[in-house]
Amino acid sequence: MSANRIQKIEILRYDPEHDAEPHFQTFEVPFDETMSVLDAIGYIKDNLDKDLSYRWSCRMAICGSCGIMVDGVPKLACKSFLRDYPNGFKIEPLA
Repeated sequence: MSANRIQKIEILRYDPEHDAEPHFQTFEVPFDETMSVLDAIGYIKDNLDKDLSYRWSCRMAICGSCGIMVDGVPKLACKSFLRDYPNGFKIEPLA
């Protein structure tokens, strides 16, 4: 990936053993025009926070496993792209 831009992504985190309440954690992810939100979450897990957990399966917008809330709107992480959120975005679990 020849990433030439950085995207700020806020992810809602909560560990009941350590946190009093859920909180957002901000990550900076290098990206290009082809990077999906699912790719960005994978980048965060592989390079920035090994404790991050998330679900995914087909990467083809068929199974729905990667369903998340992006800025309060339900989306499939594999079908949403960072290029569509020029000012960054927040990720939360589906409610």
